[in-house]
Amino acid sequence: MTEREGAIERARRLASIILIAAVAALLASWPVRGALGNDAGPADFTPVAGMRSFKEAPGIHEWRFVARRGPSPFDRIGLERVARGKTPAASPVAVVLYLPGTFMNGAVAVDDPRYSMPLFMAGHGVDFWSFDYRTHFVPPAAAPSQLGVMTGWTDDVFLGDIESAARFVESATGHPRIYVAGFSRGAEFAYLFAAASGKRSPRMIILDGAMPSAALRGNPPPCRYADDVSGRRLTWPRREALMRTVIEHPDGPAPMPQFATARANLEHVVYTADGFFGGHGGLANPLGGFSDAVVLARTMAAYDRYWPAVQDYENPFDAETRSALMAARLPLIAFASTNIGPRWSQNVAASARAAAGDGATVVTLNGWGHLDVVCGTHAAAEVFTPTLQWIRRHRAN
Repeated sequence: MTEREGAIERARRLASIILIAAVAALLASWPVRGALGNDAGPADFTPVAGMRSFKEAPGIHEWRFVARRGPSPFDRIGLERVARGKTPAASPVAVVLYLPGTFMNGAVAVDDPRYSMPLFMAGHGVDFWSFDYRTHFVPPAAAPSQLGVMTGWTDDVFLGDIESAARFVESATGHPRIYVAGFSRGAEFAYLFAAASGKRSPRMIILDGAMPSAALRGNPPPCRYADDVSGRRLTWPRREALMRTVIEHPDGPAPMPQFATARANLEHVVYTADGFFGGHGGLANPLGGFSDAVVLARTMAAYDRYWPAVQDYENPFDAETRSALMAARLPLIAFASTNIGPRWSQNVAASARAAAGDGATVVTLNGWGHLDVVCGTHAAAEVFTPTLQWIRRHRAN
C-alpha cells in the first residue's frame, strides 16, 4: 500500500468512527419507548431568571423553567410553578401538574384567583405546575417555511415531553405521586399520561375534556403544518387588536362598527364561535352571565398562535391504552360543560367513567361554555372549590 493509499484508508476509518459516534449520539437522544409511552427521565429544565408576583393574589409567586427537546429553536418545553411564599412549602396540600388546552400555555393569564385555577390553588396551599407545550416557543410571526418542524410534533412526542416534565416535577418537589389536571385537549394528554404510568398512575382532574372516539384519519394535506388560532375574518392582527381593546377600553368603541362596545364585540365572537363549539355559547357564554369579556380577552390574548396539524389526524387511544386506563381505576373528578352540545358532555362523562369506573366524580355544568370552566364567573365556586375539596379528601386517604 502506498503512502497515499494509506492516508485514504485512515481517513475512511476516521470518517466511519465519526459516523458511528454520531448515530450513537442520535439514538441516545431519542426517547426510549415503553409499552404505552416514553420511559423518559426528568428533562433538563433550567430556571428562567426572575420571580413573578400578582397584585390581586398577594403572597403568591410564579417561577418559570425551560428545557430543550430537539435541534430546532422551537423544540423546547416549559413549566410555570405557582405557589405560596417566596420559597414553596416542602409539604404542600398537593402537587398538581396542569396540562392546558389547544393553543394555550401554562403562564398565568388573569391576575385574579377567582378566574385562575393556578392562583386559586396556590392560595390554598397547593404547589401548582403548568405545562408549556413546544407550541409556546413558536413566535406568531414565524414564516410558513419555519413551521415544517411541527410535522413531527405528534401526540406521542408531546406525551414524551409531558412525561419528562412530570418526572422533573416529582424530583423537584420530592412528591412521587402527583395530581394531573387537563383542560380540553390537555385532558386527552392527561388520560394518555395516566395510561402510560402504570402503577404510578396519578390522581386525575379532568376539565371539560374527553378521549376522542374517531378512528385514525390519515395524514394532513401536503404543506399543512399547523392550525392557526386566527382565521380569515378575524386575522391575527385583528384578533390582537380586539383583545387589546377589550382589555384596555371594554366599554369604548368596538373594532367592528356594528357593535356598541368592544365588550359586546367579543361577547358576540365567543358566543357565536361555530364548528366544534356549535355557535350557541359553546366556546364561552358571557351572554348568559357565565363569563366576563375582559377576563376572556386576557385569557385569549395569552394564546399561542399555532398548533401541529398532524395531531388533528391522530387518535392515540387504541385498545391497549383504553385497557390500561380501565385497569387503573384512577381517582378522578371531571367537569363537563353543556353548551357545545349534549354529545360533548356525555363524552366527557363516559371518558371519566372509562378511566375510573363508578368511582368517577362527574359534575355537569348546565349552560356553561368551554372556557367558562377555567375562567368563568362561577369557576371559583363550582369548579375550583369542589376540586380543592376533592384533593383534600383523597390526600387524607
